[in-house]
Amino acid sequence: MKKHRALWVIIIVIVVLAAAAAGVWFWLQSRLDETQQAHQTVYAEYQAMTAAADQVTLTVTEDGSAIGSYDMQALGLRDDLLQKVNAQFSELDRMPDAQFAALPLKERLDWAKLGLKPAATVSPDLGQLDLSTVLADLQSVKRTAAQDAYIDLVDGVYTVHEEVAGDELNAAAVQEGLQTAAAGLAVTPSGAQNATFELTSVDCYETPAITTATLRDTPDSLFRTALAELEVKVDFNKDSEFLPHGEETLTSHDLASILDLEADGTITIDEKVLAETISKWATKYNQYDAPFIFDSWVKGVIQIDFVTCNYLIDAQSVMEQIRAQLLTMESGEIDADAVCYDTDGKPFSLGDSYVEVDFDNQQMTYIKDGRLVVNTNIVTGALNGHQTPTGLYEAHGKEHDVWLKGDDYLVFVKYWVSVVGDLIGLHDASWRSNFGASFYVYGGSHGCVNTPEEAMALIWNLAEDGTPVLMHGANEWYEPANGNPRETKDPARGTTSKVTVPNGTRVLEPGSSRIEIQPDDVVPFALPKEAGQDEDPPTNTTDTAKPVS
Repeated sequence: MKKHRALWVIIIVIVVLAAAAAGVWFWLQSRLDETQQAHQTVYAEYQAMTAAADQVTLTVTEDGSAIGSYDMQALGLRDDLLQKVNAQFSELDRMPDAQFAALPLKERLDWAKLGLKPAATVSPDLGQLDLSTVLADLQSVKRTAAQDAYIDLVDGVYTVHEEVAGDELNAAAVQEGLQTAAAGLAVTPSGAQNATFELTSVDCYETPAITTATLRDTPDSLFRTALAELEVKVDFNKDSEFLPHGEETLTSHDLASILDLEADGTITIDEKVLAETISKWATKYNQYDAPFIFDSWVKGVIQIDFVTCNYLIDAQSVMEQIRAQLLTMESGEIDADAVCYDTDGKPFSLGDSYVEVDFDNQQMTYIKDGRLVVNTNIVTGALNGHQTPTGLYEAHGKEHDVWLKGDDYLVFVKYWVSVVGDLIGLHDASWRSNFGASFYVYGGSHGCVNTPEEAMALIWNLAEDGTPVLMHGANEWYEPANGNPRETKDPARGTTSKVTVPNGTRVLEPGSSRIEIQPDDVVPFALPKEAGQDEDPPTNTTDTAKPVS
């Protein structure tokens, strides 16, 4: 009986123990399942927050238009953000589930004892914020600078220009706004927390430094200040050797009675008072019945006695220049030179194209369209009664390949240009080997201007009918030391009995007709302007024509 009881006790104990063991096993298994599930939850949060770190973006817009979206890498915050995410989770938290399940039971249970801590939102350290990429994108946008309010003077009118708003960025305001917006960037257990920065939400643009409300000056104050310092000088016939010359000044005192400012900012000029002042000045510097002033190629500025001018100041032109200067309200100086008028009251000049024959220097110069074409040594009329006449003439016809016939000569020339009637002209002289200097005194022409062939070809090609020909100089007879003038010997002079005119060749005589020739393009031919008048020119040089046998 006792044996049966003991057996039952043993059986009961075994059963109890087995039940207890089973209970413990089931409890332990349940705990392990709960632990594994808890770890899965924590590990999923870790993975989500880690992934979210690469999804957090700062979007920048301007007037609703996107400038760009910038992730944590572009902003320099990714590493810091990941470190902070990792800091929220233990090493076991960050362990993949399979690896965690393989850990010893105790380690897993100890981990479970710590309890689940909900993951917190993680924000980056803004001390690491790098805005260089954002700012570079903002600066790449073409922008307009703000304009200050100002007052200008144009065409005699003071105008107030209001300030104009621009869209150039205020760097400090933009950076402050970006930093404020970046404070909203974060990683949460549920994902990325993004932020947006709208430029216009802050005072992000540079503003005009001066507005109409802060302008220090007004049109009236600017006008009065300028008037107090205003002075206009007029230099009449500046540097003129032959005409009255001097300087006249309109002082600020004078101008105070001439200038005024209207309410709309327009400067007005008392035209009557100004005209009266200029008229008085012009009368002072006018010169009547004066010799023509001419800029000679060799002599410089000279007077031509046989051409008379009335040199008059163009008062209207001076008036217009002074008026234009006054409307700027700036001091200045104006040159006013008298203009030559002929007896008919018309402006007179040789123009931009003319021929100058200088007897004293035995040179001829051809200016065409304001450009030197020819400057050459010449030989003019002999001083025994065949002097080339002084005067102002015009070219009026030209002929090619003709014979020139006189009482005691018959010569062939390639180029002829009529100047004084049909008797005196410009032509080549192949029989001469030397030109210039004093050859004309005892070996001059019959009155024509003998010219080296090369130079004459240029003049002949380019000269047109109506081209002024100014011939000037003393044209005086030189007496030899013994007081007896020598007989002039001219190679061009011979007898007709010694010269045979080829058949079919026209003989050009006084009164014969001329043939018009269109000029060809040629290369300029010129001597140095400083060539001396008394030097005998050497033969076979660039400043003389080649002798023709």
